[in-house]
Amino acid sequence: MTDLIIAIVGAVGAVVGALVSTLSAAAKNKMEAYRLAQKMQADNQRLWQWNRQLIDHIYRRAPPPPPEPPEDLFND
Repeated sequence: MTDLIIAIVGAVGAVVGALVSTLSAAAKNKMEAYRLAQKMQADNQRLWQWNRQLIDHIYRRAPPPPPEPPEDLFND
């Protein structure tokens, strides 16, 4: 009888351990995706600002050189 109880406790422990491990990996992946999304939004904003500067430069018929891209664009 005690062997059965020990086997049940062991099986439940293994299932709980696997569940906790899966939840931990899912939370880690979600945080990484959130970080990447924030970085992409920041890069997109920098690109938009640079594009706006280029359009203004062309519209005003300013002489070369055109505005330089942001230095922190696409840097990790």
